[in-house]
Amino acid sequence: MADNQGDWLPSSKILHIQKGAWFGSRSVDFEGTSKLKETPPVVWLPQDEIGNSPSTPSYIEVGPYKGQMIHGEVTHGGIKRVFVEEVNGQLQGCVFRFIQGLEAGVNRIKWGPDGALYVGGIGNPGNWSHAGKKWFGLQRLAYNGTSVFEMLAVRAKSNGVEIEFTEPLAEGEGLNPGSYEVAQWYYKPTIEYGGPKLGESKLKVNSVTISPDRRRAFLEFAGLKAGYVVYVNIADGLISEKGNTLWSTETWYTLNQIPADKGTVIKSLEKFAVNTLSYQEKKDGWQLLFDGKKIDYFRNYGKSTMGKDWVIDDNAIHLKAVKVAGKWQAQDGGDLITKDSYQDYEFKLEWKISNCGNSGIMFNVVEDKKYEHAWKTGPEMQILDNTCHPDARFVTHRAGDLYDMIESFYPCAKPAGQWNKAMIRSKNGKVDFYLNGYKTVSFTMHTPEWKKMIAKSKFKDMPGFGLAKAGHIALQDHADKVWFRNIKIRKF
Repeated sequence: MADNQGDWLPSSKILHIQKGAWFGSRSVDFEGTSKLKETPPVVWLPQDEIGNSPSTPSYIEVGPYKGQMIHGEVTHGGIKRVFVEEVNGQLQGCVFRFIQGLEAGVNRIKWGPDGALYVGGIGNPGNWSHAGKKWFGLQRLAYNGTSVFEMLAVRAKSNGVEIEFTEPLAEGEGLNPGSYEVAQWYYKPTIEYGGPKLGESKLKVNSVTISPDRRRAFLEFAGLKAGYVVYVNIADGLISEKGNTLWSTETWYTLNQIPADKGTVIKSLEKFAVNTLSYQEKKDGWQLLFDGKKIDYFRNYGKSTMGKDWVIDDNAIHLKAVKVAGKWQAQDGGDLITKDSYQDYEFKLEWKISNCGNSGIMFNVVEDKKYEHAWKTGPEMQILDNTCHPDARFVTHRAGDLYDMIESFYPCAKPAGQWNKAMIRSKNGKVDFYLNGYKTVSFTMHTPEWKKMIAKSKFKDMPGFGLAKAGHIALQDHADKVWFRNIKIRKF
């Protein structure tokens, strides 16, 4: 059953009803309950992070989640999913976001005879409703068999936690301990309504071990405490073998008991240093295009040299962008292009933009005297400070967009001054953009639909735009400070 935050209840929770159990409330009989031992919940639902007013508990009957629990949420909205395991005779587990975007806060969920889940919505004028939604609703949800990449389960070990995914990770994904955030805290019931997190601390992930089938990642760390909530966040996002991106990055595990068994640890020799290739990347044929010391693989578009405004700063290729009044490029900058041309490849780098800055990554760039700039031929993955650059007014001019043509699926750019991970995958005209682990844009070039997109864009009067099937990759000078590092490519 679900229990909502209140007095003697610091946060909402899901309970396992048992004979003789007592769940912590002293409101009715303070003295009579003073010597009782509280039965812990199956999962805590940290207030306003993953819960506020949990409602009907149920279970899933279909798909990869079959056998797991679900429950509705009136105020936080949607449906949450709970994985449960038994440790030392105690039920415990973790809660995930599962379904959102429903028309009202969820009060009732019920499986119908047709195998679909029926969702009843509710709300009122006070604070017991999903903000911005209706006060009523009835919707039918049916599993369509589509694969979704996310955490299926998290299991506790004595030396960390094991994450199971619904799809195998892509080769080389998930190994960096720095990609994960882990914290823990506990709750203490008091007479006050609700309560704060207590004893909150961060736990450093020492290593990550990926299973041979790449469906599981074991995070090794010390300091787990029984009776605590363990929060896990995949901070950088991950990509699956199918090229899918994570549906949700967070989970909250209620650690009532610490199991005796340990997770398997295979120490990695990887250093995950900036501007280097990992062992897996070397094995998979990646080439490093910048080592942090010399700019050997790039030059200016239309030249054999490179402008003096392009320098090495903070182990990155940096455009220091000395501005010239009335000019849209730096005083001695210009677009950089790779010395080689590429067709069918994966290209990845990290970028950091200055406040209110603009730049971009162009590909399939044709270098010819009849084309004055790289953007005359090369489509662009936009780089932008979405918070204050004027271009952010336009829905196809934001970070991660196919510039002036396709809007990103997700707004996932990090703020100015922070590093963003970008990847362009191009094969047989099929192109995918990834930003911070999320697929932001997907399209196919050299088709009638592609020609129509060009005709509706600002590039419609540029006869060479978007036609090439191979070309240089360009880093744009838009007269704003920008940094690039970890620049790598592999050919298909």
